[in-house]
Amino acid sequence: MNESASLLVKREISDAELAKLIGGAKNDDAVAMEQLSRYVYPRIYRYIYYRVSHREDAEDLTSEVVLKMVQSLKKQNGNFHAWIYKIARNAVIDLYRRRAVRSEVSLSEMPGEIPDKSVAVSEDVLTKEKLRQGLLTLTEEQRQVILLKFIEGYSNDEIAKVMGKSVGAIKLLQFRALKSMRNYFRKKGHEIKD
Repeated sequence: MNESASLLVKREISDAELAKLIGGAKNDDAVAMEQLSRYVYPRIYRYIYYRVSHREDAEDLTSEVVLKMVQSLKKQNGNFHAWIYKIARNAVIDLYRRRAVRSEVSLSEMPGEIPDKSVAVSEDVLTKEKLRQGLLTLTEEQRQVILLKFIEGYSNDEIAKVMGKSVGAIKLLQFRALKSMRNYFRKKGHEIKD
């Protein structure tokens, strides 16, 4: 397997590999742009899915974010992750603004949906639904910290860069978010193991 093909299968890549992909994509290398898009898509999808909870909306918004990335990558500078997650965050905000203008659905009225309709309802799906409900009780910043930390696996330093905050502020947001979710789940009668 050549180096280009191996990057397609790797879920995680080093900062150096990512920088190489970004550089190639900025220089109109179609293979690098494809690999960068494949790297970004599942991360952005997960990030968006836990904010919108509808598979179709998450897919549409993720595609929109990847398209915006492709269209404006040459202008990107600074931290790539901070840039791409800001695009994703803004896409979610725009979705809710459009819905508010049309008065279709409020965030609290949005029903949960099983991400993959071919999968039978299972404990895993129920757990994701409980997580989604718990996330809805948090502030926007708390929700973003939890998603980036526990769903995407970023370190506190990386989250601080993405959100433009200090590491201390990230730790405080994380602490308050986890405390809030723990209280929510206890009130709902779900056992939390520390």
